[in-house]
Amino acid sequence: MSLKKFASTCVWIVIGGVAGWLINSATVGKYNVINATCSVINAAVDNKLVAEDQVRFLGKASQKHLLNTAAGDAFQLDEKHVQAASSSSNCSQFMVGMSSH
Repeated sequence: MSLKKFASTCVWIVIGGVAGWLINSATVGKYNVINATCSVINAAVDNKLVAEDQVRFLGKASQKHLLNTAAGDAFQLDEKHVQAASSSSNCSQFMVGMSSH
């Protein structure tokens, strides 16, 4: 392999790696955080460690600690989604709490 092809291959590997990282952190990483957190919240409610009516408060308390982090940003909803959030969904109520300002 010539030096030019080797350098070109290295550049494309770096570009592909950066693009993959950006796509993962914007989509897959966000949904992995949400899925894991919602699973934990549902298990906590099912095992009566957290009352259903406290899930939104837990979101508000968590938001203060996760402000300006990737995990905190994953849970931010706009006002339209906050209004449409299901009151019977623990995950939705946690996300509403996380989106409170």
